[in-house]
Amino acid sequence: MAHWHYGENGQHFGPVDENGIRQAIAAGAVQPHTLVWREGMPDWLPLSQVSELVGPVPVAVPYPQAPYGAVPYVPSSGLAIASMVCGIVSLFLCYFAILGAIPAVICGHLALTRIKESPIPMGGRGMAIAGLVLGYTWIGLTIVAAIAISFAVSTHP
Repeated sequence: MAHWHYGENGQHFGPVDENGIRQAIAAGAVQPHTLVWREGMPDWLPLSQVSELVGPVPVAVPYPQAPYGAVPYVPSSGLAIASMVCGIVSLFLCYFAILGAIPAVICGHLALTRIKESPIPMGGRGMAIAGLVLGYTWIGLTIVAAIAISFAVSTHP
C-alpha cells in the first residue's frame, strides 16, 4: 500500500496511507494546490495534478437524523388524491354519483399499482383505498337504485 506525504508552507506531513490522505483531503487539510508525493512518483506535485487522488473522494457523511418524533416526508400519489376526491365528489352528485365513482375506482387501482411498483417510497395508499371504497359503494348503490326503479316501473299498472 502506498504511503503518501504532503506539505505546504515548509511543513511536511506523512507518511500516511491512502485512507489517511483521503481523510485529510475531505477535512480540507490538503487543498488542490498542496504538494503531495508517494514512492514511485518522480517529483512532488500539486494535488490537483495527481489523478489517483482527485477522483471522487469517499467521504463518510453521517445520515441526517430527523428530530425525535418527526415523520420523514414521503410524497403522495397524485392518482390516490384524485381517487379520493372523485369518491367524495360522488357523494354530492346524487343521481349522477356514478360519474364520480367510475373515475374514483380507475384512479384508485392505478394509484395502488404505482405505489406498489414505485422505486422510492410513496404515500397515498389510504387515500387510494378510500377512493376505491367510495367509488365501489356508489357504483353498487347506483346499480341497486337502477334495479329498484326498473322493477317499480315494470310492476306499475
